[in-house]
Amino acid sequence: MADETKDIPEARPAADRKLGNEWSDWDGAVESQWALNEDQRVFIGFAFLSLLFVLLCGGLIYYMIAPRLEGWHHLLASVVLVALLAAGAAVVLWFCALALPLLTGRRLHWRVEPVQRSFHLLLPLVFRLGRRFGISRDRMGNSFVNLSNALVRGARINTGSGPLLVLLPHCLTVDSRRGIQALAERYGALVHTVPGGEKARKLIHDHRPSRIIAVACERDLVAGLQDVAPVIPTFAVPNCRPEGPCKNTTVDLRRIEEALILLSPSR
Repeated sequence: MADETKDIPEARPAADRKLGNEWSDWDGAVESQWALNEDQRVFIGFAFLSLLFVLLCGGLIYYMIAPRLEGWHHLLASVVLVALLAAGAAVVLWFCALALPLLTGRRLHWRVEPVQRSFHLLLPLVFRLGRRFGISRDRMGNSFVNLSNALVRGARINTGSGPLLVLLPHCLTVDSRRGIQALAERYGALVHTVPGGEKARKLIHDHRPSRIIAVACERDLVAGLQDVAPVIPTFAVPNCRPEGPCKNTTVDLRRIEEALILLSPSR
């Protein structure tokens, strides 16, 4: 008798998870590399490609409307072309001025906030372009987090205007939470567990921290960095997911201590 079960697809594991304690697009498989460490150059490279794509789209739009501009005035098309070329060159030079110090490990000579906002503007297009080339959302997010942390490392941070706040996800294991609490007490930091972005915003509003250490998955970290990083220096530490997302996650305590040392008043 033929085996009638061989063509039945493998069922998704009946995990002991509460409703909502996983990503909506998770297929039930545990990542083979559950502790990502993507080079920041991945995000920078795709950000440059995204920027070129935007400039090419601008050139295409000019090509389509140039005859109409010439019909209005014979010099108008030339004036618009020169303005577009000047704007495009300025944007490319600005991007190179941001990217080269990060690629070479040198300190930036200007405020971090406009640099972060510049990269944040390209985020949606970078993620879409990355998927076209087989770079997953989490890998690209990890690269972006490493880029953001590099900016924090090179920034001049005012550590006297407010407390250092450590934000943890609810899915972190008890052992990891205890380890972070012990380190935070050593460096005088406040530790809070937040179930979501709204709670995190309330804690930030209540405590008025001057710097933040955030532990979460790359998806939550990217969203949080977009909201907070241009205003408050934030060091992001991705969690490790040996059992999949949102359950019994862990974190490398060495990275937590690195962040605490970096953002402590005695730095």
